[in-house]
Amino acid sequence: MGLIYKVEDKELLKTRNEIFKEVGIPALMTNGFEPDPYKTSWHGEYDKSSRGYIYQFSRISQEKYLERIEISIISGEKWIKIFLNIFEIKPNLNSLSLLKDFDGLKFSGLAFRLTRIRLRSDDYKGPPIFYMLFLPEHKFGSFYTKRGYNKEAEKLRKLIKSDMENVDGFIERWHQLFFPVKIDWEGNLK
Repeated sequence: MGLIYKVEDKELLKTRNEIFKEVGIPALMTNGFEPDPYKTSWHGEYDKSSRGYIYQFSRISQEKYLERIEISIISGEKWIKIFLNIFEIKPNLNSLSLLKDFDGLKFSGLAFRLTRIRLRSDDYKGPPIFYMLFLPEHKFGSFYTKRGYNKEAEKLRKLIKSDMENVDGFIERWHQLFFPVKIDWEGNLK
């Protein structure tokens, strides 16, 4: 038996996914986000070999903004990566269900990555050294014992819950950094 508590990648992946499912998804749903309606959207495990999970959520605001959040939980990492992007959609849209017959793959294109931010990474002001050293991240920190592992899991759970409950603050920050790209319902540039 080693002196340092080790956790297999598979267990760390499972724990991060459970944290997001338990606290992240309900908080997003409370804030009006729904699972992405596009027929190509991801809502969980993205392959059968358990290499990771992808979740995609959207909501409509002011009948013209499509706010999209994509969550990536990948094996071999300690992160829960949460990305936000906002689009101005034409013609205006009053329900996400109208998008269910469309393909949403274009939202992964390079043109849309220019206005995408990763929460707790891309949205800070000032030199990166300050926030990299002192501000919390959506990641498992270091641990050497089972108690330390559980403590890191709880810390991540609280941060994910808080950030998803207060996602409007990140959306406001996004609007300070970018202008929404204009698209049609299929994600084509207008």
